[in-house]
Order: sequence, then C-alpha cells, then structure tokens
Amino acid sequence: MENNLFYSYSQQTNTSLICKWCHGAVLSLLACLLGLLPQHSFAQPLAKGKGKFLGCATSSNMFINLDKYWNQITPGNDGKWESVEAVQGQYNWANLDKIYDYAVQRGMAFKEHTLVWGNQQPLWITSLDSAGQRAAVENWIRLVEERYPSMAFVDVVNEPFHAPPSYKNALGGDGTTGWDWVITAFQLAKKYRVPGVKLLLNEYNVLHSNTVTTNYLALIKLLQDRGLIDGIGVQGHYFEFRSDISSSNTYIYDIATFKSNLNRLTATGLPVYISEFDIDEPIDANQLEQYKIYFPIFWSNPGVKGITLWGYIQNDVWTAHPNTYLLLANGTERPALQWLRTYILTPLTPALISPVGGITGKPRNPLLEWHASASATSYHIQVATIRIFSSVIVDTTVADTLLQLSPLAANTRFYWRVNAANEHGTSEYSATATFTTGDQITAVEEFSAIPTEFLLHQNYPNPFNPTTIIDYTITRASFVQLRIYDLLGREIKTLVDQRMPAGKHTVQFEANELQSGVYVYRFKAAGFVDSKKMILAK
Repeated sequence: MENNLFYSYSQQTNTSLICKWCHGAVLSLLACLLGLLPQHSFAQPLAKGKGKFLGCATSSNMFINLDKYWNQITPGNDGKWESVEAVQGQYNWANLDKIYDYAVQRGMAFKEHTLVWGNQQPLWITSLDSAGQRAAVENWIRLVEERYPSMAFVDVVNEPFHAPPSYKNALGGDGTTGWDWVITAFQLAKKYRVPGVKLLLNEYNVLHSNTVTTNYLALIKLLQDRGLIDGIGVQGHYFEFRSDISSSNTYIYDIATFKSNLNRLTATGLPVYISEFDIDEPIDANQLEQYKIYFPIFWSNPGVKGITLWGYIQNDVWTAHPNTYLLLANGTERPALQWLRTYILTPLTPALISPVGGITGKPRNPLLEWHASASATSYHIQVATIRIFSSVIVDTTVADTLLQLSPLAANTRFYWRVNAANEHGTSEYSATATFTTGDQITAVEEFSAIPTEFLLHQNYPNPFNPTTIIDYTITRASFVQLRIYDLLGREIKTLVDQRMPAGKHTVQFEANELQSGVYVYRFKAAGFVDSKKMILAK
C-alpha cells in the first residue's frame, strides 16, 4: 500500500511543521476510480510559458490531473529521511522514485524535500555518537543527490529557526557564525550535487515580522558569502497571513509588511520560492476571497520564481488544515482554482528600465522605458509628484514599452510606475521608480520610434525558467537572424530568420525541452553582430 498525502501539526504556528502521510486503501481505490474521469479540456499547466512555475506537493499515488494544472512537484513525506531509511542501512526509495519519475517523464521541475530537518528524521540517528551522526547525514545527502540527478531543487535545510536537528552539534553546532551546522549541511549538499541543481533554505513565519526577516537575511548572507545557496524558500501557509475566518482567535498580519519584507528577500539577488502555499477555508467564497488577496502578492513579484501549493486535491492535503484543496475528489474545481487559471493568464508585472534609481538632471520630457511583459497587449503608466500616487499628473495607456512624456515641471522629483494588461486582466503595478528633472527640454525627434543604433539587449528575466524575453533594435529594415546556441557552439533554436522593419522588437524564447545551464543567443543584422549569455535554471 502506497502512502497518501495527509499533513498534520504537532502544534500550530509556533512549533515545527510536522507533516505525516497516512496509509489508506480507500484513497488508493479513489485514485483508480478518478483515473476513469474525463480529462479537462485544457492540456497544459496553468503557468506554462510564464517564466515562473506553479506547482504542488503530493504523495506517490495521487497524480489525478496533476500535470494538467501544475509544472512543478514536491514530495511530501515520501522525501523525508525517516520515510526512506527508517532502519539504518535499509532503504525504501519506491515512493520517492515514483514521484521523481513522474516529474522527469513530464518535464516537470522536481524538488526534493528535505535533507536536514529536526523532524521526521530516523529515530536511530540519536543513538549514534557525533562522528557516526555526521557520517550518516553525509551518506543520506550523497545518496539522494546521486539517485535524483535531474531534480531542479533541493531543500537542504528546512526550518532552521524552528526545528534544528538533534544532530546539530555533529554538523558543527552554532560555531563561530552562530549557524555553522547550517553551513556544513550546505557544504555537503554542494559537494555531491549535480551541476544545475539549486540548493534552497526553507522557513516559515518570516514575512509578517521585520525582525524574523532580518534574522533570515543574516543567515542567508552567511550562505551567500560562501557561494552555497541558490534560492530562498518561504513557506506561505495561510496561518502565516491570518487566522481562518471562522477561528475564535482571530488575527490578520499587515500586508504592507509582507510586501516590504518580500522585497528585502528578493533584493539579495537570489530567486525566492513560495514553497508551501495554502488557503484553508471550507467555504468556497471565503477561499476565493483569500486567494485573491494573498496569491497575487507573491505571483506578481518579479523576484518570486515559483509557487508550490501544499496539496491540491481533496483527501491529499494536510490533515490539520483539511480545506486547502482546490480540486474536489470527484474532479470538480473549487472557485478559487477557476479564478486562478484566469489570473495566471494575465500579464506579469513589468520591470522598469529607465529612468530608475533616483537619477537627477533628466530632461523635463524624459523617455520612460520598461521591459515587455509576456502576453500583454497594453501598459498603463502613472507619473506623480507624491510616492503614494494620490496626485497623478500622467495617467495614460500605451501599446508599446516606451512613453515620451510632455514637459514636466523643472527641478522636481517625480515617481512613476507601470502595469500590464490583456483580455484576461491587469497585473500589479511595477515597483515605483524616481527621477528628478533638470531645466532642459530635449527635442522630441531624438526619441523617435526609429532607433539610432543597432542593439541587442540582455534577456529578461535572467536566470529564467522556462521562458525569457529578448529585445533587439534595428535602425533600418534588415534581414535579422537571432539564434540560440549551447556552450559547445551547437545551434539549439532559430528565433528569427527573416526581414524585419526598423524599430524595437521583442522575441519570447521557451526552453521547456532544455536542461539547466548557460546558453548563448547571437544576433546578426545588416553587418551588426552581437552575442549575450543567458542562464536557464530549472
């Protein structure tokens, strides 16, 4: 009998998150019966082509319609050390193998959860001396990384603030840094990993507290300074945002604080992953309402590169939070899932190019420029003299990614932002940028739609997974070639091979079939040749 995904707490928010997966003949039968249900009409994951993933956690026998919705997968208890090696030296990889194979066969990003955690570790580890514990931990890490070379991510240490392991001292204890045991765990993970596998740190109850975020950033910096960490995990359970609506002990954390602390994490330059997102509400309307509030905070942030839902189908979720599912056992979608599909089709938030960084002495009629957002058909731009945009002096919509402003007041600080829209909806506004005008007005013809030089821009986002955007400009109509190569010089794909009109052009590149690594894109037009590197990080 295979394990089924049932989660449970030892306690609520101030103790470690202990997830337990129970056996159940009824659910195995249910899985078989649901396999006979009609397939949904859509045939690709919700986040396909979005430049970030939307995945889920699951158990080894609950794959109902999983690849029709999600493009990333995390095992629940099947990936825990206790599940694999309950008896020292005796390994049961069957359930973890099944989830890994399912992901690899479908081109889904697989994340192993987890290597080092104070909970759900084998009981025998406490009977070993320090040297024996260290050797056992290293052996476990080595075996996992050797067995699953195509995994995209691994949670190296889970919940270091809330659940340090019993063998912490065997890994160096607090040491001189205060976190030597975490550093050692990452060093061991890096020692055995296959190149391209991202090493992650994972924790909960972070964003609603400035102090906890500061402490988390300090630990991240220790790892980042040593070149050991590739991404930041933030769990994102509903209780980290607020209490259930029907709870007798109600609380709601400040959303502005969430956003501010999320930006502090993304400012490290490391990708952020929301690793265990859920909304636990039994009433459909309440779950939908809360999804609309909290999911966009993370999805719309350019620094967040993926969200993993902590369970997605009824009877395959955390038992202490049984109403987090989006799909009923009979295959019916809850309203939150119906909304989610439409929301994901809206464009991602644009990233600003220029002017940014509080630059001074800009012409009074500056040119605003931002990156294209995939699937956007228009952009809405606001310019104000007050950061909160309570007094907007420019409020307009354009189809391009450029806007030439009419002359503004001289020697004045301005704030600007952009959102993107299509037939499905409108993105969040971009981060706000500032600039200060001088007293000059630049001739408009200098900002003509016809560029003054050939240019190949750096792809965005970079690193990317699996979609990125490449912009180029040409001063006159030309025959253009834009091709992708690997580092051995082998051509991977031709993106453009035709005559193009003068102007700025945008090309989207999807790398679903490629492995993680560094690639080169090469541009040729009218004798101009340029190449740039880009990083695919699955």
